[in-house]
Amino acid sequence: MSHYLLLKRLRVQNANALSSAFTFGFPAVTAFMGLAHKLQRELNPDHSVHEFQCLGVGIASHSFMMQDHQEGYNRSLKLTANPLDKDGNRPSFVEEGRCNLTVSLLLEVENLPTGREYNELPARIKQLLLSRFKLAGGDILDVKVVDFIEDEDKALRSLMPSYVLMERRDLMLEAMQNGQDALDALHGALQLNHTCTELDDDKGQWQTNRTHKGWIVPIATGFHALTPAALAENQRDSSTPHRFAESVVTLGEFKMPIRCESVNEIIWRYQQDGDLYLCTQQAAEPSI
Repeated sequence: MSHYLLLKRLRVQNANALSSAFTFGFPAVTAFMGLAHKLQRELNPDHSVHEFQCLGVGIASHSFMMQDHQEGYNRSLKLTANPLDKDGNRPSFVEEGRCNLTVSLLLEVENLPTGREYNELPARIKQLLLSRFKLAGGDILDVKVVDFIEDEDKALRSLMPSYVLMERRDLMLEAMQNGQDALDALHGALQLNHTCTELDDDKGQWQTNRTHKGWIVPIATGFHALTPAALAENQRDSSTPHRFAESVVTLGEFKMPIRCESVNEIIWRYQQDGDLYLCTQQAAEPSI
């Protein structure tokens, strides 16, 4: 039987909103998977044989606020470049876009402890989250509930009210099979199409529509390696091979949990195929 660890209403401040080179908005899926991986490492300091494991993560958004400025049709991000240099000037770092968000995470876990250790684990996890963890580079200000759930229906209901992040790579593949390149397929699914119907008396009626129904968004789901694995000069870990990589961006959809048939649909898991290091969902199209 699957077990799920519910981290309900994580309130995060100043999370990274520039998850790829050409998109901004909701943090990358890898950020949430990274938090689950860090939690697993923190709970298994001795690397025991029967260690606690996080197999996947479901992501549910309750609120999201981009730190930007909008005036009319012009919209600009409030970028930061921290910390300031010794003269108090902005450093020559790549500027960072930030966002505030409230999310719930549903972690698929196994090898849970028993007895007293099991009862004390939620409090220990909450203490770790609030004292030693960041999410997408942002500060975790609060977490409302930390609890283990076995019933799948209860697990889905526990995420309400929210929108879970689903992978819609199938929309990209469909457009690319019809002759579009990847960037055109991404842009075509997101763009608003305006049409005008001519009426009597030289008047017209405008309609706005999109190619696909639903709340479709661009999301970063992993990395594509650009170089072979090798040791690089001045790398932080002198013993681990290093690879330069670029972000993999595809389409996602925010969907209400009650519209999902099972918890398995919303769980993101790691998948590695050659030079691709991805986070995927089993409900998505299997072809990469």
